[in-house]
Amino acid sequence: MKKKRNRSDIFNKYRVWCIVLCYALLMINITGYGQQESKPDSAQISDVVLEKDTIQDMHNDVSPLDIGSSRGIFILSSDQLLQLRILGSVRANFNFSDQDLIDYQTFNPYYIPTEAEVQSPNFFAGIEQTRLAFEVTRRTKTMGDVFIRLEGDFKNSSKSYRIRHAYGQMGGVLIGQTWSLMNNVSFQPAIVSLDGPAGGSGLRTPQIRYSRSFKNKSSLWSAAIEYSRPDFNIPDSLDAQLLQVIPDFTGRYSYYSDLISFRVAAVVSTISGRLEANDLSYSFGYGISFSGWKKISKKSRLYLTLNTGQAVSHFSDMFSGNNEDMTYNPNTNQFEALVSYSGFIAYDQTLPKNFSTSLSFGIASIKNHDFQPSNAYNYSYNALLNLFWEPIKGSRLGMEYAFGQRFDYGGNRGFTNRLSMLMYYDF
Repeated sequence: MKKKRNRSDIFNKYRVWCIVLCYALLMINITGYGQQESKPDSAQISDVVLEKDTIQDMHNDVSPLDIGSSRGIFILSSDQLLQLRILGSVRANFNFSDQDLIDYQTFNPYYIPTEAEVQSPNFFAGIEQTRLAFEVTRRTKTMGDVFIRLEGDFKNSSKSYRIRHAYGQMGGVLIGQTWSLMNNVSFQPAIVSLDGPAGGSGLRTPQIRYSRSFKNKSSLWSAAIEYSRPDFNIPDSLDAQLLQVIPDFTGRYSYYSDLISFRVAAVVSTISGRLEANDLSYSFGYGISFSGWKKISKKSRLYLTLNTGQAVSHFSDMFSGNNEDMTYNPNTNQFEALVSYSGFIAYDQTLPKNFSTSLSFGIASIKNHDFQPSNAYNYSYNALLNLFWEPIKGSRLGMEYAFGQRFDYGGNRGFTNRLSMLMYYDF
């Protein structure tokens, strides 16, 4: 007769299997709960490592010399919900001009001297364009990805760290400092001179921006409230004060395809100030811009930019900081707006052995008033011939020949030649 086994004997014999089974069930529950809490609504966790700056969607606001999205050191948190990207670029710039210009980092024809006396030649070497940046992507369950970017260089008078971009973005909302909606940095070829041809716009402004793409993902519209300071000279003899009461309002429509890409942007600006003891007065400015490129062949593109506006010349790289938004009329004791026109055309070609070349021609003018002095700026142009070589990914050597002329309102003119070299490596 077999001995009857009780429940405790059965449990003791199979307790190892019971423990393994219970542990497996427990881990399934824990794993399922963790996935429910941390798994994003519409993407896999592994996508965080490949997360890009969302303002770069559809080739938006990406300069040809920006640090590539594949560069940098990526650090992922243990819960795979936060990514830190550390990136930078060591850049050395060398140039020789037959006349000494104020700005050594770019070839700005506004600074070409027009007096009879010729300036001395000048050689320059610097590393002020060296950049350092940090990007943080934080994945949330209900609000999508939160993206933060901080980037700076050393291009200022003290050669200390200067902020270029500092903003946060969630969905279609961006708050902070980055390219103005009036910029055209992604619609010009790779160029050694920092600001490129006359007519280029790379102004960065503090702003609140909202962007939304259309269903076909080939079009994007954006609207923003931006802050930029008007740029004009107040004579020392006047008791005047410049105040910013109303921000700039900007808007932009962008279209992208493999064959053609373009954008149309507009800005409405309000200049506020008080002249002597008078009440606060307002003057309005406006500007419109078109930028685009067309694919000519598999390895070549043609670029075109056109800008015009009133009292908004500071949005142009060439006029920024040169007091060309308004001018003082001594006959009426009033400030009068200046109208500006600018644009450029460029062509680039990819060559064998990782070489590429481009030719650009830009022009910018101011519509002068009769009361302005003879040495007031009238118009100028520059032509840039560039050759780049990319020996390894993330590194480039660029050579440039630049020629430009400036013409004053009174008829005086001057011209300058410059040879430049830029070497950089992104990490």
